[in-house]
Amino acid sequence: MASYDPLSEKLPTHAKVAEPRLAAALARYETLTVPELEDAFAQNDAAFKSWVQEPGNAERPINEFPGYIDRIAIDSLIERRTWME
Repeated sequence: MASYDPLSEKLPTHAKVAEPRLAAALARYETLTVPELEDAFAQNDAAFKSWVQEPGNAERPINEFPGYIDRIAIDSLIERRTWME
């Protein structure tokens, strides 16, 4: 299934992206349905909660979580699809 709105293709051409990995993360997830995106976010959230529990991570900023870019991409796509579909 192709995305109705290929954000991974639009973003680099229409906006200066400070984090180039974001377009790649969007491309990985933009073909998923809303329920699949919600599942992916739940998995990412569980991984984040586990990461926070590891010694030394509780005080670290969220952007140091290895799944941070994926989290932004998934959440952005869920919000975009919720309002567009």
